[in-house]
Amino acid sequence: MKKTLLWDECPGEVRAGLLEDGKLVELRIFRPQASSLVPTTIYTARIKQRLGGGKAIVDLGSLIEAQLENAPDKPEGHLLAVELVRSAIPEPGRWKLPLVRTAPDVLAQSTVGLHPGQEPRKWFVSRMLESVDEVVCANANVARDLRSDIADEGLRISIDPERIEQADLDSLVESAVSGEFAIDGGVVSIERTRAMTMIDIDGSGDPVALNLAAAREIPRLLRLLDIGGQVGIDFLAMPDRAARQNLDSALATACVHLGPHERTAANGFGFVQIICPRHGPSVPEILCGITPGRLSVESRAVALLRAATRSHGHGKRRMVSSPAVIEKLQAWPTEIEKLRKTLGTEIELVPDSSVPGYGHVHVSQT
Repeated sequence: MKKTLLWDECPGEVRAGLLEDGKLVELRIFRPQASSLVPTTIYTARIKQRLGGGKAIVDLGSLIEAQLENAPDKPEGHLLAVELVRSAIPEPGRWKLPLVRTAPDVLAQSTVGLHPGQEPRKWFVSRMLESVDEVVCANANVARDLRSDIADEGLRISIDPERIEQADLDSLVESAVSGEFAIDGGVVSIERTRAMTMIDIDGSGDPVALNLAAAREIPRLLRLLDIGGQVGIDFLAMPDRAARQNLDSALATACVHLGPHERTAANGFGFVQIICPRHGPSVPEILCGITPGRLSVESRAVALLRAATRSHGHGKRRMVSSPAVIEKLQAWPTEIEKLRKTLGTEIELVPDSSVPGYGHVHVSQT
């Protein structure tokens, strides 16, 4: 099986698409402005508040709090080294704190914060490059920056913008935000709740055929969008036990590529539950944050950066968006400077409360 990684990078975001024999099987998103919150990174934390059940709230620095599992018997204010287990998870209307555990073999620093030598981008690169045969980038600048993060100098990195464009990651992102994906004769709808991810099947055709089409597609979507944790699937009502057994068989075959997971059989109401490991937010959660169904302010800011990167011309870029998006971009000076160097021109940020969506980019003619 040939594995190809599409590396679609712009200031503020990397979209990494894994192809297996030419088919897109995984989309992962890395945003450097939130890069410290990746699994295995080490912090010095301060115990801020002790909770019941051996848990505690700790301060990781930079206004980041986390929940410490199996907290040692130490007073509030004590410094200790911790390892990030799961990054913050956005739920509808609120965020779940990151989870950390003690790192007994690491000495705490004198102040709270990320330990030196922790490089989240390189962690993401190495994770995505496991067993990859080649990497495809859109341009030479992206390929050069990626090469600096790769230890394997023999890995083939090619430049092929058309191949990345053919993958149509923009359309996949739109579907991930809306939560709707077409299947034969119907549609699969993915909706986040605080308890679990719920998946519904709708269509006007034969319910047994629709269920089988959904059973083949849903595990693919779970892997594609990195959806973990508890997943509930509400299949259409089935006529008999034989239909449920056929559904279970089709689902078991499709789940082979999910990796470690637990799965229940379809009950009499057509409900199935799948539980997968969960180390951080899924693609829809990264895109929408705590507002399911629409892009978060952060994602709109990233979309405007991506639009500016794709813009043509030599004049100044005037980036116009809502005040919230412009304020977010102003808090990312490193990404704005990277955009300026990429385009070789001045960048102007303009707030306008009347602008819909993520805004627009105007290229000066002078």
